[in-house]
Amino acid sequence: MSLQNPLKDLTRRSQKRKLKTAAKQRFNGTCAYCGSVPRFLTLDHVVARSKGGFDVRSNLVAVCRRCNKSKGSRLLWEWWQASPWWDEERAHQLASSVLICKIKGTQ
Repeated sequence: MSLQNPLKDLTRRSQKRKLKTAAKQRFNGTCAYCGSVPRFLTLDHVVARSKGGFDVRSNLVAVCRRCNKSKGSRLLWEWWQASPWWDEERAHQLASSVLICKIKGTQ
């Protein structure tokens, strides 16, 4: 928490908690990519921030640490289809729950 504006930091933290909770609920507490039920889920940007993705609900999914680390900032479909965790049914579920995300610098 910063000393300059602690309320702003609390707001960000509560917003992130709400986003994470909603992302977890979309896949019933399982990793959106591999389907495992890990002890902890992390938020992954479908379109990485370094590739122009935003911190918005439509660009965030809850995933296990293994998948998040493995994917890194790569394009989701290229990484996922080449991974041992590819599952077409999960892909359809993800595609129906994650909207097309705005990318910085595009209309």
